[in-house]
Amino acid sequence: MRNRRLAQRLFCLLLLLCLAVGCQTFQSDQTLTVLVRDAETKQPIRTAEVYLCQRLKPDEVAPCRSAAFTQADGIAQLYTEPGGEHGFQVQAVAQGYIPESIDVPAAVIKKDASSASVQKAEPRAADVTVEVYAAPDFSVELVLPPGYRGLVKAEIQIQDNLALPKGQRCFRFPVSASGNVVVKGPSLLERVSARDFQARYGDGPLLGTTMDAEKVGFRWLKGAGSQHIFVVGNQVDYERLHRQVAPEETVTALGSVDDPKWANRSRKYKYGHITAKNYENNK
Repeated sequence: MRNRRLAQRLFCLLLLLCLAVGCQTFQSDQTLTVLVRDAETKQPIRTAEVYLCQRLKPDEVAPCRSAAFTQADGIAQLYTEPGGEHGFQVQAVAQGYIPESIDVPAAVIKKDASSASVQKAEPRAADVTVEVYAAPDFSVELVLPPGYRGLVKAEIQIQDNLALPKGQRCFRFPVSASGNVVVKGPSLLERVSARDFQARYGDGPLLGTTMDAEKVGFRWLKGAGSQHIFVVGNQVDYERLHRQVAPEETVTALGSVDDPKWANRSRKYKYGHITAKNYENNK
């Protein structure tokens, strides 16, 4: 058992060392240069983990086969292989920042790769820039009227031209006495799944999603697009309102959940480890 643990530790250290010196899982003369920088200060981020994955479908990504750490200038260079029609996805993870990923068309990489000999003679210029936001993650809080129980109907209004105040991560919106609320904000609010919305009474503690015969909680019930319905109450309230609003659905202990494009994004990244959830190490 002791030898097995030692072998595992040595393997992890070797793998991290490989990343630190820019090792790749395959070799190619086609490269992609990635700049990782702070989205608000625009300063480069050193020692960020960068992964390059091929996109198999618009909503499916293959295991990442290339990875590297950024240097002092925020630049990481990854080897590529010819991409398919859906191109690639670049993922970046840095200590103290929210993980980020962007999609890159295959045509862009092929064009950059074909001019590699020209690029080598010049200072390193980024083919792709990934901007990451400092932690904590973005969140939405609904402020309830005192003692309110019942349905909360939220309308989400995204304004692409609305700037994000520097450093703001939590967005609070007041709920009316009738239970209506307008969630209006910049496009970054799309990162917060409606099922992750939270609620509180005034400046009181956040309500949990756990409910029982006495405990009052806050839980997503139903919704799609920009319209979402929540329940504030105990488990009896939730089941009663669920039967009224969505009788065709089955009520479970946790209720129904939606699944927008950001709902499955993992927040369990740990700095200094191979953290991409689909990273493939197959030298």
